[in-house]
Amino acid sequence: MSRRVEEIPPPWRGDKRGIPPPSRGDKRGVWAAITLILLLAAVLRFWALGEVPPGLAHDEVANWLIARDILAGHHSIYFTAAYGHEPCYQYVQAATVALFGDHWLGLRYPSVAFGMLGLAVTYALTRRLFGTFTALLTSGWLALSFWPLFYARVALRAITLPFTAALAAYFLLRATNLRTPNLRTSKDRRFVDSGLVNSVLAGATLGLSLYTYMSARILPFILVSFLIYFFIIHLPAPIPWSHTLGFILTAALVSAPLVIWLVTHPGTEYRIAEVREPLDRLLAGNPSLVWQNLIANLKFFTFAGDPWPRQNLPGRPIFADPFSAVLFYAGLLIALWRWRDPRYGLLLIWLVGALIPSIVTSVAPSSIRDILGLVVVFVFPALALVEAGRWVKQRMQGARYRMQDAGCRMQDARCKTQDRRFLLPASCLLLPASCFLLLAPCLFLTVRDYFFIWPDHDVVRFDYQADLTAVAHRLDELPPGTPVTVAGLSVHTMDGPGLNLATRRDVHDVRLCDTRETLIVPAGRDVWLFVPQVVPFDVDLQERLSEWGAVVLPPWRGDKSGVSFTSYRLSDDAAWRHDLQRLETAAALPDGTPVALPASFGGRLAFLGYERILPPGGGIRGGLLTYWRVEEPSSAPLKVFVHLLDGSGASVAQHDGLGSPPHGWAAGDLIIQKHAIPLPADLSPGQYCLQVGLYDSVTNDRLPVLTADRLLLYSLEVAE
Repeated sequence: MSRRVEEIPPPWRGDKRGIPPPSRGDKRGVWAAITLILLLAAVLRFWALGEVPPGLAHDEVANWLIARDILAGHHSIYFTAAYGHEPCYQYVQAATVALFGDHWLGLRYPSVAFGMLGLAVTYALTRRLFGTFTALLTSGWLALSFWPLFYARVALRAITLPFTAALAAYFLLRATNLRTPNLRTSKDRRFVDSGLVNSVLAGATLGLSLYTYMSARILPFILVSFLIYFFIIHLPAPIPWSHTLGFILTAALVSAPLVIWLVTHPGTEYRIAEVREPLDRLLAGNPSLVWQNLIANLKFFTFAGDPWPRQNLPGRPIFADPFSAVLFYAGLLIALWRWRDPRYGLLLIWLVGALIPSIVTSVAPSSIRDILGLVVVFVFPALALVEAGRWVKQRMQGARYRMQDAGCRMQDARCKTQDRRFLLPASCLLLPASCFLLLAPCLFLTVRDYFFIWPDHDVVRFDYQADLTAVAHRLDELPPGTPVTVAGLSVHTMDGPGLNLATRRDVHDVRLCDTRETLIVPAGRDVWLFVPQVVPFDVDLQERLSEWGAVVLPPWRGDKSGVSFTSYRLSDDAAWRHDLQRLETAAALPDGTPVALPASFGGRLAFLGYERILPPGGGIRGGLLTYWRVEEPSSAPLKVFVHLLDGSGASVAQHDGLGSPPHGWAAGDLIIQKHAIPLPADLSPGQYCLQVGLYDSVTNDRLPVLTADRLLLYSLEVAE
């Protein structure tokens, strides 16, 4: 399918727009332009990388946990944690975490790197197809637009796909010898211009793409569809079966381990199962959701973009400025008009295929599932702009030559020869300056929307844990060893790792608690409690803290929003220790033997007593506060259970909870757990009793207390 190239090949049939080779000044201008584009791309991707997004999302924290598992020696071809992850990005991220450390740079650097590499390969791909200036403009839009910038700044694996996919397309084009008519190549390319070698490289990078992100599964269909189209267009030319089979077999061989693993482990891709409803309905004969998603994806580019705040400024289209939007549609019309040219056919096939993952899944349009479109979307406005520039140039040259006579042209030639040393530097500056001016509206809107508007969105601050990140920065200023409790919503899963990544200090001794139900007061004096704004603080627990003399501090000076969290400071423990004396301590073993409190449960927690919370107006539908003291921190998460038993000893209502992981506990810490026991509406009149106990939430084994595994508290009577 290819041969050694030593001269400019003839253009494709019907394409008579040959362009002369670039001059030395043009080449300098090209290098200056691509350098400027890469520098701008790097600045946008590294600028304030630790501040925007305003924190680390749970998905990013989950990726870090996978990276730590890899560094601990746990390897896999597919990671089932966090809804399932292909391994390519995870292994690269593990390397950068080992290199840069456990913080935002180690997490997000792979995305920056893959984003820059994708930009470079897309430039090479577009240059091969349409020439240098189209490639420069495409790279400019790719460098400065919101969509690629976003995914190059978050630690998500999807950004790997455009790089590997563009690389596969590039090698496939080399294998088919498809390129723009005016592209020059070096004189010794025997190895890289070998059709079989490039077919194998295309197959290898295609297979590798399947290890990046789930949207890559449409890529084989895109490339095979293009090959079928390519061979049909060139009939009756013979089909190079050896090269084609080399491409397909190599792709199959490289992807086989992952494909075999997924086939033999059905049900591991939880996320796909959650979002495939439109596809399932389509297969069942109901295309309504797919049709809605198709319309939404058609609006994706210029009317209404991704609605999810976590991955876009809600509704912001890809081309937010009218200039780029008009050029996109103009370029699309040009490609449709020239669909028989394989270069344009590839663009159209790729664009349609890239939208399919979002069309057949829920919540459309989805910028992350459409991410394969990054390879071709920005080529369309570049094509339109280049065509417009070529048209204007031809008209101006025609008018100029009609107005000049032979003598004027000779005089112009002499002037050009004399001023060559001045024109070359000018041409070097003209090209990058033109690119910058054309892309200035895109740059302005991207900087405004991404760095100033998007981070302040309430959902963005919540999803990226901005409040917890602010708490982490406040912890960095506290002296080592300060007793600290931090409230959170995901204390058993993501809050601990998220805090560890966001702070520079050791957080192994930081207590975590969900203040909707649990309060932890560390043992010692000068205790701090930080409650992020997004975390509710139960009124009863908050009242207890205030009664013990906790002071609400003014907003921290380092908090840019001023309201990210509330700081409580308890300077003395005497008040709460004295207050414990008023607790109810009546308790008994199941056989009725009285028990003096405190009572130890398995040597882990000591039960100190309890406090009834009466509802307004009285009655029994209140709650219960149980008080515990840490004796020895547990290695496993624990839960407190409170059961309401009827006269026969059967449980008719219960509440289980302990919103605090044990890894930060220290001996002497006070734990207050609130139990809101939901009573049945049809609760029969009679005598009831409450019992309390403690169990391992992993094994469900109860912890022993004296000779039993629970304690009876008090009885209550339900009247008719």
